[in-house]
Amino acid sequence: MKITFKNQLHLIKKCSNQFDHASNETRLACMQNFAAMALAATKDLITYTETLLFISAYPCEALQYSLSQKELKRIAVFLKRNKNSTPNSFHNSGMPFTPTITRFSHDGVRWLLSNPQCKTSLNAFIEPSLALNDVLKLTLPSLEKSETTVGLSNFELMDILRVSKQDRLRFIIQELSKLDDHPYIKDHLFDSLDLYVQVDPKTALFSKAFNQLPGIKTFFHKELLKKFDSPELLNSPLPAPVTYGPAEKAKVITVIKNAMALTARETDPTTYMDENSLRLYHLDRGISIAIYSMLPSRQLPLESYIGYTAFKNGYPAAYGGAWVFGERSNFGINIFESFRNGESGYMMMQLLRVYRHEFKISYFEVEPFQFGLDNPDGIESGAYWFYYRFGFRSLSNSLRQLAEKEMIKIRSTSGYRTSARTLLKFTDSSVALQLGSTIPPKVVDITIRVTKLIQRRYQGDRLRAEEDCRLKFTSRTKTSTELNIAENQVLTEVSLWAEAMQQKDPQKLSLLSRMISAKPYDVFTYQVLLINYFS
Repeated sequence: MKITFKNQLHLIKKCSNQFDHASNETRLACMQNFAAMALAATKDLITYTETLLFISAYPCEALQYSLSQKELKRIAVFLKRNKNSTPNSFHNSGMPFTPTITRFSHDGVRWLLSNPQCKTSLNAFIEPSLALNDVLKLTLPSLEKSETTVGLSNFELMDILRVSKQDRLRFIIQELSKLDDHPYIKDHLFDSLDLYVQVDPKTALFSKAFNQLPGIKTFFHKELLKKFDSPELLNSPLPAPVTYGPAEKAKVITVIKNAMALTARETDPTTYMDENSLRLYHLDRGISIAIYSMLPSRQLPLESYIGYTAFKNGYPAAYGGAWVFGERSNFGINIFESFRNGESGYMMMQLLRVYRHEFKISYFEVEPFQFGLDNPDGIESGAYWFYYRFGFRSLSNSLRQLAEKEMIKIRSTSGYRTSARTLLKFTDSSVALQLGSTIPPKVVDITIRVTKLIQRRYQGDRLRAEEDCRLKFTSRTKTSTELNIAENQVLTEVSLWAEAMQQKDPQKLSLLSRMISAKPYDVFTYQVLLINYFS
């Protein structure tokens, strides 16, 4: 049979995640054949690049890893040479020297504008609900605000203000930066503009192929690890986090944020990262995990949203986060498309291991979207059984019983597959992994009591409730009232919490008081205080 790009691509995709001798030999032969072929800007080149990414993350030996890296570099040279003629199908692919066109948050765009690896520009206003006139009348110097009252279009307004085409995006970002002290108002105004940006790489580093953690020792695979003792892994102590200087830390943060931009995604912890909270762990089988919390102005009430990026041989392979509150955590995982046929289960359990030990979590809950609610891919892949395999069970008794019956059929009937209808029924309930003897309290248990308190004692007057509860709390605990904005927010939260729970214990009140200075700036200390409070 004649060797062609297409048939070699079919072969290498088929064996990319197989590690028997025949598959290794086929993969090597394909890679050697590819190296002798001319490249063409077709969709097959995108698929080939994604396959090379998987091979680079899951190499079987040094030669194939070296060949995959050489091919990625060859593709980058080709795309740089042809960057003005690549088809639109390459947009948003994360390929070297190809553009990403999408929406990001104000803070996300601001970071991209500061990123030396790419150039970010205004692409279009697609379906704005507010005109630029409406937004800039809140931010422009008073002497220029009259320009916003004459009904000019967005671009006409910027022309009148003498904003050059290349500076338009930076101008809008700078104007709205004046509202940094009111982040949610700023977000609302920016989102209302429905502004799309175009991100053009200046270097191959700004691509999925070369966005890697520095200094990683490559792990070579003899197999994909599908069966392992997950309880033993969860209970294994963590190594110490990596220590690095400012320059190395900045590189790690850039890789984390680039990974999201290159896939047109955002999460709050990556966009609003508190860089002081970053911890990176090098674990087993080429897995590294970075965790990080958010800036004080972006934090959630009472619980902590701790984001993560999981790496495989230095490549960002998964992202998501955990909503941590005492020993309880909601958890979500998203595997990047390039790496979905690898060791996903093992990677998830390594993530849970990190959260379990760093935050003393004994109860992990996963919401239905992760395994199929409004998520057809989750139904198609049978994601419910992915979580079930690692000990997660439906919170609903009836669904737990249904799952047990289905599992009996799966184990006893060759080729049996749970119907989509049944998999959809499982999404009526979250699933949870319970590692302790009790189910820890959740934030809503407190907020329900707070709402009842406000209605019963203050007739729904929330301002009066906050002021009165703060006064009572500071009097009982001798807490200083000389606090900044972030600390004042926590003071309000713990004051309402203490009053709603009729908390009178001096030790418990002391712990709540210490949370005021801990929560905005040190998520790890805050979590220790929560654990002690509930113990």
